[in-house]
Amino acid sequence: MRLTRAVGLSAVLALSGPAVTACGGGAEAEQRPAKSSAPSPSAPAPSSPAPVTEKPAPEAALLKGAARVVRPEIAPLDGEKVGVGQPIAIVFKQQKVSKELRAGIEGRLKVSTSPRVPGAWHWNETKGDTRVHFRPEKFWPAGTKVTLDARLAGVKLAEGTAAAGDRTVSFTIGDSMVSTVDLKARKLTVVRNGETLRTIPVSGGDESKGFGTREGIKTILAKEGKVVMDSLSIGIPRNHPDGFYGSYEYSMRETVSGEYVHAAPDNAESFGKENVSHGCIGMSTADAKWLYGLSLKGDVVQVTGSTKPKPMDRFGNGYGDWNLGWEEWVEGSALGIRTGA
Repeated sequence: MRLTRAVGLSAVLALSGPAVTACGGGAEAEQRPAKSSAPSPSAPAPSSPAPVTEKPAPEAALLKGAARVVRPEIAPLDGEKVGVGQPIAIVFKQQKVSKELRAGIEGRLKVSTSPRVPGAWHWNETKGDTRVHFRPEKFWPAGTKVTLDARLAGVKLAEGTAAAGDRTVSFTIGDSMVSTVDLKARKLTVVRNGETLRTIPVSGGDESKGFGTREGIKTILAKEGKVVMDSLSIGIPRNHPDGFYGSYEYSMRETVSGEYVHAAPDNAESFGKENVSHGCIGMSTADAKWLYGLSLKGDVVQVTGSTKPKPMDRFGNGYGDWNLGWEEWVEGSALGIRTGA
């Protein structure tokens, strides 16, 4: 249906900052994607890796007896199977990382893949946190096995501050699931491993009331099942014409601010005809159940067709990483492309 008040966010959502539980609610996009340079998710098949020569990493600065020690948060979790849009995300909560130290830090973040998939790290500061994310040029190939060896114990982050603990995280990429939402046509098309499985009538955000669905490339942050949705979470009384309260099944979160793909049986008359939600993508219970059963965290959802585009946040509201073109992404790295070997 509409807005959301999630019960029990998964730990990985903490990587994106505090939750504002409202479909389409919360702050507007902090950084606008450069649409002209963004990759095309409609053709996500990865190209063969080009030869890459890694730039040597300098020695990381170490800091013994640091006054402040920060344990980085890492996603995905060890042993997880995730979708092709899932970046490796490392977040230093409420901590700035000196730019002159970032090359040494990247040198201690070793990503190994099978088969070999080159990629790059990208640094960003949002909401007081420093994030460094790793992704390939295009979506991960299905079935890729990925290992992050983060040797960060004692590494200097800033004056008086060091990182805590070495970590090794291994995960697997599942089937390629790329769903495209056309807000103009009010339909969601599901493509799995290059095959179109189903086109689903949906209803998106009501742009006439300022509740438009964020446009661009997103990923599924969490499969939360039944979620309580309450307009009070964004200051709209339940008895207001735009108010609501209820539980909605087969809910999959796309943004920290509260956009979901979910079952919305009370909007059934609008599916395929009009956009009436507060930002979520609603569909029939049968379609939502089917999609939920096929989906993984990290699956891609591409939203197009807005009449009043509200671009997906690049960082801080989920994973908007794919809204940056490859050249811009690599420019945000201290060392450039890494081979994945």
